[in-house]
Amino acid sequence: MTAKTAALVTGAASGIGECVARRFAADDRHEVVACLDLDPAVHDLRDDIGPSVHPYECDVADHDAVGDVVQQVEADADILSVVNNAGTSRYFWIGDLEPDEWDRILDVNLTGQYNVARHATPPMFEREAGSVVNVSSGAGQRGSASGGVHYSAAKAGVFGLTKGLAKQLGPHVTVNCVVPGLIDTPLMSESGLWDAAGIAEFEETLPLERVGDPDEVARVIEFCCGPGASYMTGSVVNVDGGGSLS
Repeated sequence: MTAKTAALVTGAASGIGECVARRFAADDRHEVVACLDLDPAVHDLRDDIGPSVHPYECDVADHDAVGDVVQQVEADADILSVVNNAGTSRYFWIGDLEPDEWDRILDVNLTGQYNVARHATPPMFEREAGSVVNVSSGAGQRGSASGGVHYSAAKAGVFGLTKGLAKQLGPHVTVNCVVPGLIDTPLMSESGLWDAAGIAEFEETLPLERVGDPDEVARVIEFCCGPGASYMTGSVVNVDGGGSLS
């Protein structure tokens, strides 16, 4: 192994991904935190979090661009942790759901995770060390009233990707899936998928009676990438305030 170790986090410009990046930058296991996001705001993280952050403005749906980023990171440090967090959602009724919209949502939410895994995990496997966390959604388990069937389909696919990778990359690389519920991120507050009344109504259905904070999810992701989760692989971990109970 090289002298440095790295974490790679997608969707890092805000929300859960930003919280994960902050946690990785504060620990002593990752000297480099590669932060990928299509949002140019990802470049602000280095000044905000610290010099260990290496920002990359990258669309995870672009297979070659992801490969270029992974190659740049690996030239300086060995990737030890991968967090596939990038995601997007837009509602369309099935009768209005055109192929280009279907393709875009699957490209970001599912194929993007494949792209990262395709480029980042073979070196991890060869070094016999590393952890991958794929972020899915309750929409993939129960369907989504707000995100559309394409979002539900993509997030369901993440479960299959996780379990398949867990079998291929064992015994030294673990692969797990974290499933957030409704979390206070831009996807909730700025996407137009939820309004205040809808959020309040949803909270009433939850045993914990509130939406989640992104750092509450980031803490679980950090655990799944650490030594405490050394005997976990192929696992699906819900972080949803009890939403999966209904």
